[in-house]
Amino acid sequence: MRAIEKLAKLRLSEVALSRFERIAAKMGVDENRVLELYIEAKNNSGRERFKNIRLSDRILLLPQCLRSRDCTAKLGELGYECNNCGKCKIGQFIGEARSFGYEKIFIISGGSMVPKIFAKFRPKAFLGVGCFKELVMGSFLCEKFGIAGQGLPLLKDGCLETDLDWGMLKSMI
Repeated sequence: MRAIEKLAKLRLSEVALSRFERIAAKMGVDENRVLELYIEAKNNSGRERFKNIRLSDRILLLPQCLRSRDCTAKLGELGYECNNCGKCKIGQFIGEARSFGYEKIFIISGGSMVPKIFAKFRPKAFLGVGCFKELVMGSFLCEKFGIAGQGLPLLKDGCLETDLDWGMLKSMI
């Protein structure tokens, strides 16, 4: 396990990552741990490229599961439209992200919205928050669209009132 953790910190090629996944599966490593290490490896390998892209050329995707169960936001064509009601931290964070220079921020209802957003806005970089499986899917979409991507996993999974390390998200921006 320690060897796999060390590998995750390296900048691995796609071929090496594929081999890494097969080895972990054969060793009986927990699926979530493999996904976590995959995201860590992808973030490490793409971090410098991501950092070199202007904030205005990036998009931020937040999952709808961060919303409060009492959220009054309406679902639009490209996600929920936050009305900054204060029932969750999303509205406040969107304000901060905009003050840093992010112009395109979406609260999406699922991973199926990501290709639509990528195709419509053609970002050069993407910062996504989600569960491990959604982040892996986002990673593949980044490759397909040639977008520099970074992913931040949720601290608490589920489809309702999840949570994340907001300080880490701020530092990733």
